[in-house]
Amino acid sequence: MTAFRLGRRVPPHERPPVCWYHPGTLLRTALGLLSSRNQFYNRDERESQPTPLTIMDLGIPQPQQERDHEGKSGNNDTNNKNDQNEQHTADFWFDFIADTGDGGNATYAVAQTALGACVRNSTKTEKTEKSQNGDNGEPFLPRADLLLFGGDLAYPSAGVLEYRYRFVEMFEAALPPDAHAQPRTIAAIPQNHDWMDSASTFARYFLRHKTARGLLGARIPQRQSYFCARLPHRWWVLGLDFALTDDIDREQFEQFRAIALGSTDPAMGAGDKVILVYPHPVWTTPVDAAVCPGAALRYQLLEGLLGDRIALRLTGDLHHYLRWTSPRGGMLVVCGTGGAFTHPTHTRTTNAPIVLRREANADAIPANPGTVVRMGVEDGPLHPGDERFERVEPSAYPSAAQSRTLALHGLWALFGGGMTWGEGNRWFAALLGGLYLVAAMGAGSLVGTLGALAVFGALCLTIGWEAHYETPTTWGAWRRWGLVLGAGTGHALAHCVLAWSVGTVLPGLVEAWLPQSPGWAVQGLTALGALAVGSVVGALLFGGVLAAMSWCGYLTNNAFSVLGVQDYKGFLRCRIDRNGVLTGHFVAIDRTPRQWRAAAGGQPVWESAEAPIQPRVHDHFTIGAAP
Repeated sequence: MTAFRLGRRVPPHERPPVCWYHPGTLLRTALGLLSSRNQFYNRDERESQPTPLTIMDLGIPQPQQERDHEGKSGNNDTNNKNDQNEQHTADFWFDFIADTGDGGNATYAVAQTALGACVRNSTKTEKTEKSQNGDNGEPFLPRADLLLFGGDLAYPSAGVLEYRYRFVEMFEAALPPDAHAQPRTIAAIPQNHDWMDSASTFARYFLRHKTARGLLGARIPQRQSYFCARLPHRWWVLGLDFALTDDIDREQFEQFRAIALGSTDPAMGAGDKVILVYPHPVWTTPVDAAVCPGAALRYQLLEGLLGDRIALRLTGDLHHYLRWTSPRGGMLVVCGTGGAFTHPTHTRTTNAPIVLRREANADAIPANPGTVVRMGVEDGPLHPGDERFERVEPSAYPSAAQSRTLALHGLWALFGGGMTWGEGNRWFAALLGGLYLVAAMGAGSLVGTLGALAVFGALCLTIGWEAHYETPTTWGAWRRWGLVLGAGTGHALAHCVLAWSVGTVLPGLVEAWLPQSPGWAVQGLTALGALAVGSVVGALLFGGVLAAMSWCGYLTNNAFSVLGVQDYKGFLRCRIDRNGVLTGHFVAIDRTPRQWRAAAGGQPVWESAEAPIQPRVHDHFTIGAAP
């Protein structure tokens, strides 16, 4: 369990990552999820948010003195704003950061890099002069004007202390001394972990009155848990909030629908470009997942309204970086590398072919003549008009080979984590030792044997059940259940046989070693032996199964959460140039420092006590301007 210690005297390396297999963390997270789902079932807090949706108009960036003069003169003419937007020639930069508040080392490294004055672009070998087309060839990526947070900002569950300890203090401490010289705007959406307290802590930081000091001293004009921002050169970004469902709510849909139809001020044009920010990658599930026959989800109807204006679909939730492209120009990006434990890139979930399918909403009651856009894992033969997305293999971060190597570390992962004896996944190993103790003591009876089978079966079949979600959609039910029962039952039987062997063989060994020992001594030493075997050998067996299944492409979340990998972090920095061309740069941090010291000058609060952070551009892409 987390021991909260706040302030400047607690550097990032003293804020360890969440130990996801600690029994206390598992229990707390499960209870929090059940409680939040129960509350959400009775009341959807999204329905209580104010309307209409506030459109953050960032399409007319001006110097501060010009904004002051405009405010004094009362010049708020919309047409004048649109003219300025068309004539504006400066580049506009924005960052996307998601899945942040886990371990201090990773979160602070990302925050310090993103909030700094600039990031060196290692894809450029030398500094060149600006060219006429807006691609300045600079080896530096300047600080962003807009910071987008993609959710899951604190783990394992939302709360005031978790937010402060894992997210807020890390980002506030990373601010450079000149941070307020270039004011930025912040927008954010929550993910499922942010909704564990009905998104109330999220609302405290991101849905505030615009005159109050916001997070990082930034402008936060957002009033809803979803957002819309108009960017320069006919670009828009829409942030969707699914809460604890797989869809947006009705009011959210109506607000975005008005924007898509061009009935707001400012208005979205027919040829504008749109970035959709999702709380999780909807395209990594089967194309018809979570949809009843004859029905459509609201976000799918929204995509139908936006049509070909959608140029980029962007999300976090999976803690790695991956990009997919289609021949028609669409692009999908997962960038959940803001600080949480690393997810693999070699698993079946991340390698399955993805398809975009457009269908008429013909069966809707009441009638709705709109188009439904479904995205997901290809589930069979392509339909006419389907758009297929291919994974860009060099974009994967970590690479598939690195990911498979990391998977093997699961063998011994249950012995690590945490900073003190009371923390760490080792307590799950101790729990296994306790189960072995109980099973060994009952090894001589039918009831004890059946009890051990039931306990280990429930534990191991759960792991097998999680694996079935990542099976190919073409598999039949018998193959899926074969995987669940085969992996789960085999794993459970291995534990039972080992525990039974300890309970039957160890007493004889103790009696042979100490022939004159009383019965209570034999039982006591047998119990200690069972506890030790379960905590060590049982933990290695459990970790070995996680490692093997992960290496084979399953258990994307379960097998890597135990590893708590603090490296392979980063964020997406994008530029919209004077011609309206968007260029995305994924800024990667291969290794995060493990030791920090107080920095001179007060801001940032800490600096690396090891080698300096060495960010690099791992992937970049370009999306053309609006016609």
